[in-house]
Amino acid sequence: QEYNNKYINNNNNNNNNSNSNRIYYCYYQYRYFHPSFLTDIIMLRLISVLLFITAVNAIPVDNGVEGEPEIECGPTSITVNFNTRNPFEGHVYVKGLYDQAGCRNDEGGRQVAGIELPFDSCNVARTRSLNPRGIFVTSVVVISFHPLFVTKVDRAYRIQCFYMEADKTVSAQLEVSEMTTAFATQIVPMPVCRYEILDGGPSGQPVQFATIGQPVYHKWTCDSETVDTFCAVVHSCFVDDGNGDKVELLNADGCALDKYLLNNLEYPTDLMAGQEAHVYKYADRSQLFYQCQISITIKEPNSECARPQCAEPQGFGAVRSRNGGAAAASRQVAAFRVLKKRDVRDENVVDVRTDLNTLDINEEFTPLPDALRHRSVEHREYGHPVIVSTMNQGICMSLTGFTFVGMLAFAIFVVAIVVALTLLRSNSGKH
Repeated sequence: QEYNNKYINNNNNNNNNSNSNRIYYCYYQYRYFHPSFLTDIIMLRLISVLLFITAVNAIPVDNGVEGEPEIECGPTSITVNFNTRNPFEGHVYVKGLYDQAGCRNDEGGRQVAGIELPFDSCNVARTRSLNPRGIFVTSVVVISFHPLFVTKVDRAYRIQCFYMEADKTVSAQLEVSEMTTAFATQIVPMPVCRYEILDGGPSGQPVQFATIGQPVYHKWTCDSETVDTFCAVVHSCFVDDGNGDKVELLNADGCALDKYLLNNLEYPTDLMAGQEAHVYKYADRSQLFYQCQISITIKEPNSECARPQCAEPQGFGAVRSRNGGAAAASRQVAAFRVLKKRDVRDENVVDVRTDLNTLDINEEFTPLPDALRHRSVEHREYGHPVIVSTMNQGICMSLTGFTFVGMLAFAIFVVAIVVALTLLRSNSGKH
């Protein structure tokens, strides 16, 4: 301020026009660099930034699912209904099949949204089980509250219905003379089987996301309460993209068809099979759905389990079928639409199923973090958003935590500047 006063006094000797201009310039310079004026500007900008961040975090779609979905397991289809907090303006669709009108329901104006899924379409998975004996019907349904995009309030649900097979017992009265023999029977439960794709080898963790070419291990395991009682053979395996494009990997005898996709299986134990492979994908789809059949037989005493006798598979021998062809589809419609008791030939056959998400080819290979690559323990976590990122060194945190830490650091920085400028102004006033 002392410098500015001297500057003004020195210029009073000049003409009025020039003096007026220079006085105005010095006044502007004084106001611009004065600490109190800078403090006002910084505080105003800080308030604007905080209001902007608050506004950005406070604009999700004002709707959501109330309670749990209502599921109806019908004789030919599964029906899912959602109760919403406000009138619904969005879509309910099968995950991965949004572009198919029959697998999507567009609702508007009501507080109830739902969809009906026939057994023979929309990638509805049907897997037979021996323990418990019956059929599991499974699908993944997404409810989206925005008419155009998937947002943070949307949810995905894994819907599953179980249809139990009922065994009918027929009895008749029979009179027996003389001495009768008492029989003691014990029911041995059938094994429970699963199919997993593991990271790297037989002892790896189940894979959720993988990159093309990544080594994995296909593993089939059946758990039994008894030892040396059952034998298991894996056969009739295929992979599909969830849209009807199927490729057969193992034939009905359990032999591999394409060595580049999956080689002949190895059987380390009576109830376990496996084989190493490398990850691949369809050209335009990231998801792969695998399904196989496992035949369970009784093991003969003092003998080994029978295994498939297969020749070395050739390359590019996998059999591709698009919806099985028109003739095959017409023959299977009735069987697929109605769940019936299994055929006598399939009395001890169980279906197992798994899936894999494959990332596209990149110019540079970047390994995925373990939290993203492996599946969770409690079960394959449907409906949770995943952020794909790689990190060599650093700290990983959620978006909310990062926003909070960033705002806190910015506030501390601004407060430090304000304190420094206040001290500077007080020191200038003393001089």
